[in-house]
Amino acid sequence: MNNFFTINNKKIFYRKIGKGNPIILLHGITSSSNTWNEISDVLSEIRTVYLIDFRGHGNSEHFNSYKWIDYSNDIVAFIEKVIGTPTEILGHSLGACIAAQVASLSNNVKSLILEDPPFFHHSRLGVEGIRARFKYNLSLAKSFNSKEEIFEILSNNSKLSNVKNLEMIAENLSNLDHKVLEETINGSALKEFSSQKIIKKNSYIKTLLLVGDEKKTGQVIVKKEIDFIKKNIKNLSFKNLNCGHNIHEEMSEKYKEIILDFVN
Repeated sequence: MNNFFTINNKKIFYRKIGKGNPIILLHGITSSSNTWNEISDVLSEIRTVYLIDFRGHGNSEHFNSYKWIDYSNDIVAFIEKVIGTPTEILGHSLGACIAAQVASLSNNVKSLILEDPPFFHHSRLGVEGIRARFKYNLSLAKSFNSKEEIFEILSNNSKLSNVKNLEMIAENLSNLDHKVLEETINGSALKEFSSQKIIKKNSYIKTLLLVGDEKKTGQVIVKKEIDFIKKNIKNLSFKNLNCGHNIHEEMSEKYKEIILDFVN
């Protein structure tokens, strides 16, 4: 079922499927809730699944601010206004960071699944390193509103010949507010987001951390940072998988197995 909830008179899109205890799925930057289609079908057999498009992404409206604390406050409000009971949260990349911050702000988070979270990525790479990672997507989101035009450009890029879901990527970039990436690149989005404080605050929350091979992920998260999480989250399960950043897409069957084992 497709729905919207409002924040400051603007609409944020979500889907609700399945039945059982609630779980929220949070996508990565430039993506949308469509990235979860496979895992949500499986989870919906045992959970009520809420799939949310962050502000400025997917079918949600564009906002004036894209600080990570804004995303987190949106999800805290969603839990209180829409779900009304404690929930589990699964997040990928940006979504994993927001899941963790939500847990640090709210008493309504039962457990966390964090997929390749870039907790320290910006502080480690700096503005120019992050710009290099996102400049191609930013140029497409800023220059084109047409899914068809973006898809044609992506399809003709030989570097992307092995990338799956180009049509979905094109749709996501056509819907994206380019200011999402601009604020992330210049670092203003991360004001009021302290990875160390958030991780320490979540010390006793049941957590599953999934990471890819750092050489294949572009070092989104590295060993030193993983060790910090292991030291500070007492109730932690950890999996290191031989794949890139999008674990749920690259190793979908193994991913489903790990997630179902954790939530059960």
